[in-house]
Amino acid sequence: MAERVLVPFEGEGAGVAELSWGQQMIWATMQGKDSSLPMGGARELPPGQTVADAVAGLRFIMSRHQALRTKLRFGPDGQTQQVVHASGAITLEVVDAGERDPGEVAAAVAAGYKARKFDYEREWPLRMAVITRHGTATHVAQMICHIALDAFGLALLYDDFDHRDERTGPLTAMHPMEQATVQRGPSGRRAHEASMRYLERLTPSIPDLQLKESGDPRQPRFWQVTLDSPAGYRAAGTLSARLGLGTSPVLLAAFAVALASVSVSPRVVAHLVVSNRFRRGFAGSVSPVMQTTIGVIETDGPFEEVVRRAWQSGLGAYKHAYYDPAAANEVWKRLVAERGAEPDWSVVFNDRRVLSREAADAVSAADGAPSLRDELTRSTLTWGERNDVSQQKVFLSICEVPDTLCVELWADTHFVTPADMEKLLRRMEAVIVNAAAVRGGR
Repeated sequence: MAERVLVPFEGEGAGVAELSWGQQMIWATMQGKDSSLPMGGARELPPGQTVADAVAGLRFIMSRHQALRTKLRFGPDGQTQQVVHASGAITLEVVDAGERDPGEVAAAVAAGYKARKFDYEREWPLRMAVITRHGTATHVAQMICHIALDAFGLALLYDDFDHRDERTGPLTAMHPMEQATVQRGPSGRRAHEASMRYLERLTPSIPDLQLKESGDPRQPRFWQVTLDSPAGYRAAGTLSARLGLGTSPVLLAAFAVALASVSVSPRVVAHLVVSNRFRRGFAGSVSPVMQTTIGVIETDGPFEEVVRRAWQSGLGAYKHAYYDPAAANEVWKRLVAERGAEPDWSVVFNDRRVLSREAADAVSAADGAPSLRDELTRSTLTWGERNDVSQQKVFLSICEVPDTLCVELWADTHFVTPADMEKLLRRMEAVIVNAAAVRGGR
């Protein structure tokens, strides 16, 4: 049984505000999936840590980041607000692993945290336990509700927890409450209007149909499959160096080519997830600031040319994924009415890498002895969850796994058969490897 330690905290800033744009985006997704979409997991601590160290780390991050001191308020009119508290107390669980493997215990605790929805009005958006063995703190299990942060924010939070003694002075990054204020002002309106003009320009190029009904619907409806490809990792790095671009446009281009192979259109339109971390005050913010906008990619022609198109498309999305979601919905309704039908754009590409992306951009086919094509034998395809939670027709993520290309695909089997799911991932891998191997002769 876990011991519970009450950890008081106190930080700067308090008040009530509407949700920031990033919070609105993720809140809508959370509602659609009926899930808190928690982020986090189990992590090993450096040697010599104590429960007191874990308490100090928890108090530090709760005090430092307003997003962790935020609960939600639901009005009678359906309005959702963020309520930031200046102080409070949070429970830290202390779990003695005994003779069990502490890493496995931490993973089990994290899984338990993940399985339960958060109480948004009454619970802090962070659950944490420290795992001990023979009096030494060995691991932490941390699970954070998605309304508090995104993947980049999670990396920042981990870094603050691990290096709290090096963090001096006030945090200058923009908290969600301040974001909401700025977004209501002139600069927010300008950014929103520019993003809507971008959407209006691209809407006519969205095909009427990308993915037709599969004819082989399954139950449960939505399936998950993951490809792990060391060869794809090295090949993407090689193409990145050759073209002078990052690996993200290489992977986006490969995804577009692969999707076109199982769809009815050579023109691929996808929602691209954009970090928005380049915007003022967002780089160091532990908060959700990611938003999505569409990218259009023509997949005909040589692959390296498709990569350049993907880069250009991503650049446009990068500049215009910052808008008021509620107002954008009204714009979209108008565009659909003018068109006479809703086009097919139920596809998402999400490069979730934060820590591993820079290393991936630097790797090449020369790193290691095996040829790229020979190394394809090391690739593994793993089928995962199946459920009936409403999702996009295709949702592809590049996962945060070092030293390999890890691609996770969720698909609606009413439109993409399991066989075509495997075909899509294998095609994506083959396109990258073949393009990298041609010039290098490997």
